[in-house]
Amino acid sequence: MANDGSKVTDSNIALTMAMGDQEGLRLLLERYGGRIRAFLVKYYSGSLQEGELNEAFNTAIYNVWRFADRYEESKGSLPSWCIRIAQNSARSIIRREAGYRLKNLEYDAMYDPAGDPPGDEVVEAAEQADDRRVEDLYKAVEALPALQKAIIKADLAAGGPADAERLAEIHGTTKNSIYVSRSKARETLKRQAEQFSRQPAGWMR
Repeated sequence: MANDGSKVTDSNIALTMAMGDQEGLRLLLERYGGRIRAFLVKYYSGSLQEGELNEAFNTAIYNVWRFADRYEESKGSLPSWCIRIAQNSARSIIRREAGYRLKNLEYDAMYDPAGDPPGDEVVEAAEQADDRRVEDLYKAVEALPALQKAIIKADLAAGGPADAERLAEIHGTTKNSIYVSRSKARETLKRQAEQFSRQPAGWMR
């Protein structure tokens, strides 16, 4: 492989990793490692502690290397594929899916490391709203009290209810407080969603 990594295409990086050449992994980290870590920090720092963010990053990089032969350029760019894997690594930690994380999947030809985790249910209205309403609903989330907002964002990041014990540790409160705050936040968002159905798009601007 050429020493000048800037001349190597993403497809060649993926192919090199798939062939077991660690130079491909080095180039991937050099080109996209910072972007992957920044994504995890931006979207999961409210749900994961620093050690867990590091775990998510390391797991993601390991899975990128492990499943490099399953990358398909026709389905998206290499960095996007890596981000999806990082997202799933973070979600796995948040939801304590130990069985899923530890399952030996490299021999499963149907396994997509960048796909949605099994049983990943969409429970928030933001995921169900049409495109015209999503922005307004996220504005409603931003308007929630600090703890409620953090909980809802963690739930959205996890693709379901985030672990209450972890959230309590991160935010210096009790599990019961997490449950109560989540309930209040959902009641507020439910009322907002009902208003969405009666108001034109953009009514909160």
